[in-house]
Amino acid sequence: MRAFNSSKTQQQLRELMQWGKIRQEQLSHAILITKDTVLGYLKKQLQKGNWKDVLDVLEGKPMTVNGKLLQEELRNRIASNLILQLHIRHALAISMAVIILPLILSKLSGLVLGKIKGFTEE
Repeated sequence: MRAFNSSKTQQQLRELMQWGKIRQEQLSHAILITKDTVLGYLKKQLQKGNWKDVLDVLEGKPMTVNGKLLQEELRNRIASNLILQLHIRHALAISMAVIILPLILSKLSGLVLGKIKGFTEE
């Protein structure tokens, strides 16, 4: 989980809001869009049988070839959804995805990996 957490995240979000001239409610909406996109995308990957790649991304090890591709594709989907739903510029959508995606993955990995450990201990 630590691989996703940045000590500068709050500062990055404030700078992003100033640079992109976005409001707090837009940022909140962007976080929800990102969360929904991540959950939907990872669920589809699991249904396809790509559980090892999903696990690598959730464990903070996206440096495998497939993990890199998965994370890059996920970031692009998030940016596309942000553009469509928030009507923002491409550069701003990519910046938001780069900052918000690690936060969502951090939260999600804690939940999912905790459940996996619970299953393996039983």
